[in-house]
Amino acid sequence: MFPIFNFRRRATLLSMAACALAAAHAPAWSGAMVYRYWDWGKTPRRDDYQVAVLELALRKTEPAYGPYWVVRVLDNLSTFRARREVNSGKRMNVLAGPWRDQRGIGPLDRNFLIDIPMLHGLLGCRRLIVRREDLPRFSQITSSAQLKQLKAGMARGWVDVDVLRHNGYKVEDSGNLNNLFDMLANQRFHYLPMSVIEVESALAQHPGLAVVPELMLYYPLPTVFYVSDHEPRLAERLEAGLAMAKRDGTLDELLARHFQKELQEVKSGPGRYFVLDNPLLPQSYAAATPAFQSR
Repeated sequence: MFPIFNFRRRATLLSMAACALAAAHAPAWSGAMVYRYWDWGKTPRRDDYQVAVLELALRKTEPAYGPYWVVRVLDNLSTFRARREVNSGKRMNVLAGPWRDQRGIGPLDRNFLIDIPMLHGLLGCRRLIVRREDLPRFSQITSSAQLKQLKAGMARGWVDVDVLRHNGYKVEDSGNLNNLFDMLANQRFHYLPMSVIEVESALAQHPGLAVVPELMLYYPLPTVFYVSDHEPRLAERLEAGLAMAKRDGTLDELLARHFQKELQEVKSGPGRYFVLDNPLLPQSYAAATPAFQSR
């Protein structure tokens, strides 16, 4: 371990130029394992937590695997493009996202799936963002049948699209995260389901929108890491570290520190909620339920 590395390994490099400079100097860190994490720049609290989980796992494996360096790469990409970038491993080699079966995926899109969820189902706890003038309309919804008459907005390529459609919900998925809020404001669809850990940052930038009080969708949507298919050693280390953090409880402690309010919100249960099946998951995940029970 080099003293200078102790100072810099936790640095967050947000610009593309900084990322390129870091990659160029990586060999100087005497074999340090470099994890270049994709940050899409839209959900800062979620990304802050996921980077903290990554660093927690790498700290736990330092005795066995040696020094590490986490680089945070900010780039506004579609999830499809991000998977390909991670696969190549050139600019980024790790991302976090919903569980997605890697079987049958083409070689340019396939990555190592680290099958240890990190968000306790919070990503699948969805509040509904709507236009402020539509709040009275949504306050009258008491059944999933009523909500299914309206159209949800989703980004192209999100696994949520298949989940909602499987459960009979209408979905408009022609947009991407950059224009979804404008599409909602322009009445291209009626509501945008977003995780309880994402709605605050989203609404801060869109004052004309609001969250429907006491209404939530829930579907099992485990959040996991993916590592470049060409870097098995990085995947092996991350999986080992996450397993250790899960066993000793530090992963749960980290989650509680970052999302105490959201965990309590889910535990208390919203006034109205609809539970959806996720047909894309293995049975071990599909049976998962939130802290509240389906009505």
